[in-house]
Amino acid sequence: MATVNAEDLEDALLMVSEPGTEAEAWVSRTTGEVHVSSELLDEEVAPLPDDVDDATRYVPVPHISTLDLGLQLVFDFADAAMPEDAARVRQMFKRAGAYRHFSELVEERGLTDRWHDFREAQTRAVLAAWCEENGLALG
Repeated sequence: MATVNAEDLEDALLMVSEPGTEAEAWVSRTTGEVHVSSELLDEEVAPLPDDVDDATRYVPVPHISTLDLGLQLVFDFADAAMPEDAARVRQMFKRAGAYRHFSELVEERGLTDRWHDFREAQTRAVLAAWCEENGLALG
């Protein structure tokens, strides 16, 4: 089982999920190496393998929205760390500017570090499960 570098996979996940970009990324099933195609990267420096479209050799890195790392992550944090504000947080996300308002509330409550730690731990756990589903290990 190939091991994927956790930071490389997280970076690729963020790149393919960035609004307005057309980035794509794949993980080698044999080496665990992460390959990224993006207008932001020089392909001469980091060329893609010729067979990157071979699903038996490479697995595409998913978009963050398919991994329950969006709104559900925010709601889980609110439920766990700020239950008295959980309903308010859900209401925030029914309007524009929700994430900014959520960040301000987290900061106001003195929970910024806890939020970052929670988000990082949940992201790692979800990516570890994704790796396992695809015959990879997260390292």
